[in-house]
Amino acid sequence: MSVFVRTWIALMCLLVGTAGLQPAAFARKFDRSLNRRDRGADVRALEIRVAGWFSHDNQSQLPVNNLFGYRTKVAVRHFQNHYGLKPNGTAGKGVFRVFRRLQSRDGSTRNFDFNEFAQHSNSSCGAQANAYAGTFRGGAISFGRVKSNVRRLMWRLEAVRAKSGANPIGVNSGFRSVTYNDCIGGASASQHMYGTAADNRIAGIGNRRARGLAKNSQVQGIGCYSSASHNHFDLRVENRSLPSSRFWWWPDRDSAGRDLDETGRPCFGETSRGRGRSQKTLTTLEAVSAGTLGAGSFIPTPAEVAAFEQAGEPDDLGTAD
Repeated sequence: MSVFVRTWIALMCLLVGTAGLQPAAFARKFDRSLNRRDRGADVRALEIRVAGWFSHDNQSQLPVNNLFGYRTKVAVRHFQNHYGLKPNGTAGKGVFRVFRRLQSRDGSTRNFDFNEFAQHSNSSCGAQANAYAGTFRGGAISFGRVKSNVRRLMWRLEAVRAKSGANPIGVNSGFRSVTYNDCIGGASASQHMYGTAADNRIAGIGNRRARGLAKNSQVQGIGCYSSASHNHFDLRVENRSLPSSRFWWWPDRDSAGRDLDETGRPCFGETSRGRGRSQKTLTTLEAVSAGTLGAGSFIPTPAEVAAFEQAGEPDDLGTAD
């Protein structure tokens, strides 16, 4: 076999192995200033980037469409104020300069990478479920639509991260193929199969505080668990591919003000006064590394968040989505 043929075969193998995550060229250049009543694809691209800055925790939605409306203007003002720009509500050179700092050429964002959201593998699952490991394929919708959803979710998480004081966010579970989600016991209509969900922890703040930031960042699905240390965030209202789940889903609260999981039990870290617990280690960092979802501090360190992110999902999610 010639050197040329061997080189060609090696290159083809490399391309096949990485094809599952080759991102489309999503990074956008904005060619005009945008203001109230403007329309177009660039308005939609703007809204994807600033939607998380429409900071209302009363479940009022900022529609991501092609129309620059009043709520878009409010979001732009909050974005400008956070990044030290004049809060006039007009998206111009200053706003676009911040966008360039926050986005990567492949369409991901500064603090998140497509690989963080790709499907994991699990030794307890069979070959069919693990066939899509490291990709965005095999989901409930096409590869391209999954990636578009993941990109939108990244920008929403960028807003949450910025509001947390730029604390690292660890994503333990992002996209899952249909077969993989079924293997690990995910919900039958899980947002993870659409690329619209991320199970996460934020360094330096408790889960209750993280949920509060998410409520003020257009995160429409927020789940918490009594025996699992993470929060679930998703964009279900914007997921047109699953009409049955297009409603706001936030934890209920009991008479003591505690956030409750889907079984009616207080979520991880909740006390009788409805506040997150002070920093206290439940188990060791080694347990977090082993993938025990209920392990770690009530207020996690960056090392715990990194270990949580690397652990991946357990064999059985139990009540977690």
